[in-house]
Amino acid sequence: MKRLLLARADIWIIIGILVAAFIMYMVLNRNRGEAYYARIIVDGHHIDLNLSRDSEFILPQNPQVRFKVADGRVAFIASDCPDQICVNRGFLRLPGQQAACLPNRVALIIIGPPTAGGPDIIAS
Repeated sequence: MKRLLLARADIWIIIGILVAAFIMYMVLNRNRGEAYYARIIVDGHHIDLNLSRDSEFILPQNPQVRFKVADGRVAFIASDCPDQICVNRGFLRLPGQQAACLPNRVALIIIGPPTAGGPDIIAS
């Protein structure tokens, strides 16, 4: 008698795992269509970059500091600072992720889509 590689119960378990994985994928990627943007802060002034269009941005205050937007992500791609920590940080894509170039006084922050209810808290 030949032995089956998979029993009927095994097939149902595999189907259950695949359905659970699909549901988790959909839940984790539900915000992909919403517009994120990156905020570049230089000496207290900010510049907003749209992450939906691939582009490169050169900082007007310091042309050696450059950013690249690709596939909804953004990164420092060049800086004249000695340690290059900002460049080595790589691409950022999730709201709240940050990178900073302290010698050039530049910060890069990913901002999520605005919430309909307004801010949760205002600190002064």
